[in-house]
Amino acid sequence: MHGDFAIKPLFGLGPSTSAKLLILIIMSVVMMTVDHHFHHLSKVRQTISVAMYPIEYLAGLPSKVYNWGSESLSGRNKLLRNNAELRAEQIRLELQLQKLATLEQENTRLREMLTSAKYFEKERILIGELLSVDLDPYQQRIVVNKGTRDGVYEGQPLLGARGIIGQIDKAGPFNSVAILVSDPNHALLGVVARSGQRSLVVGTGNIQQLELLHLTSTADIQIGDLVITSGLDDRYPSDYPVAEITSIKQVSGDPFVKVEAKPLVDLNSIREVLLIWPSAADADYSAENSVENTTDNNVAEQKSGSRN
Repeated sequence: MHGDFAIKPLFGLGPSTSAKLLILIIMSVVMMTVDHHFHHLSKVRQTISVAMYPIEYLAGLPSKVYNWGSESLSGRNKLLRNNAELRAEQIRLELQLQKLATLEQENTRLREMLTSAKYFEKERILIGELLSVDLDPYQQRIVVNKGTRDGVYEGQPLLGARGIIGQIDKAGPFNSVAILVSDPNHALLGVVARSGQRSLVVGTGNIQQLELLHLTSTADIQIGDLVITSGLDDRYPSDYPVAEITSIKQVSGDPFVKVEAKPLVDLNSIREVLLIWPSAADADYSAENSVENTTDNNVAEQKSGSRN
């Protein structure tokens, strides 16, 4: 019965763990010393390194994939941000170019206006800006930002850089309503610059067309003739361009010809106007000649009254 049980020794027969560790340390030191001085283990180390490379590569692959993905995503986001910033900068520069182009056009218009202003050396002038435009076929009016506080009065002539625009119809304290030369209710006494032929120039409701009335087939007029103000209607200064004759048609059974003219000012694109206060010399000249031209003035007044 006692033979069934093995008696375990109280102490291990082999070397202890500490002894094993010490032996391994000593062997490692010896091998490192030998390798350092004689390089006998370099080939062994290279062989082990080659054998371990696939394992090291696979071990580091997840980290490399993660870093590559992070860098790619970060790079894409950076490119998107840069693209958005460049697009915003492009839009800003385009807007600046458009603004500069607009300012250049405005400066050109103002230079033309100032050049026209030099024509009136003795007259008081004032530049006004458009606030609104009403181009109804039956009532073509504009609103300018000058009123009675600026000295504006009803009937005051309104000029542009290239010709007559119209006249003040209603003057308010801060702004005024002006009637354009193309308005059907507007009329002025004009004269053909080449021949001196006078005619009543009226609006037709067409922004690009005026009509010269009461001209017979024997009148000395030609297509391309320049029509200017006569200065005899107590409204506009003399010798200022109005329109250019574009059409002369003989009407069957009518002693008068149908004469059409185009305003020299592009009434669709005006932004500024020139308000003028005629000089005393112009007023005296108009008064002296009004006696000699009573018939013409009566025709103008009758035509203006019938249209109003």
